[in-house]
Amino acid sequence: MNFRPITAAAILVVSALAGHAQGWTKNLYTSVGAAYVQQQDTILSESIGTMTVPGGTSTFDSGIRGDFILGYNINKAWGVEFNTGIIWNSMDTFNGTSLSSVNQTFNTYTIPFLANLVYRIPLKGPFSAYVGAGAGGAASILHYTSSTYDPSDSTFVFAYQAKAGVEYALTKHASLGVAYQFFGTTDPNWRFTVNYVGSILPPTDISFKEEGFYTHAFTVNFTWTF
Repeated sequence: MNFRPITAAAILVVSALAGHAQGWTKNLYTSVGAAYVQQQDTILSESIGTMTVPGGTSTFDSGIRGDFILGYNINKAWGVEFNTGIIWNSMDTFNGTSLSSVNQTFNTYTIPFLANLVYRIPLKGPFSAYVGAGAGGAASILHYTSSTYDPSDSTFVFAYQAKAGVEYALTKHASLGVAYQFFGTTDPNWRFTVNYVGSILPPTDISFKEEGFYTHAFTVNFTWTF
């Protein structure tokens, strides 16, 4: 049996698939970023058992945000992205009272899962700019501590963001950039049961709700285009 035609056909198929894959992957890019984050003041409501505590204004310390993006350039102007990472925020005051002064902490860890649409604007030389918007969901994790208990809980909420940035091309494949990102979610609500060890008090259900979760991030990012 003559294998030459079969071998030649196999080589052609493999070459065609490799060329197609190369053409597809060259539009891929990945980006990592680190950011300074500030969460807007919010109204925090608390329920302890059947008792509802009046909501109060909460302020936050500066936080941090880390991002990972996998994107695809549809053409020179438009791109789509999957965006995840983590956002950490720590509450500073509640109704004007510092949490540290009453031996309490209130830390949230937010993990976004977003689909972004990006529009790129070419500038002179190695510079470029972009604007984008995204939507999806976010896992919101609360870790709360006080002098008597140390509970945590997680929830999943709708999330969205808008961003704008400038990039500088270091090489054909690598670029460094700065960006502003606005990120928001629907109101996160965390619930847990507190067991008072060594106490005659029965287990108590406690819930916290933030009315509005909005952050502003100023990011430095590195992007690699395949």
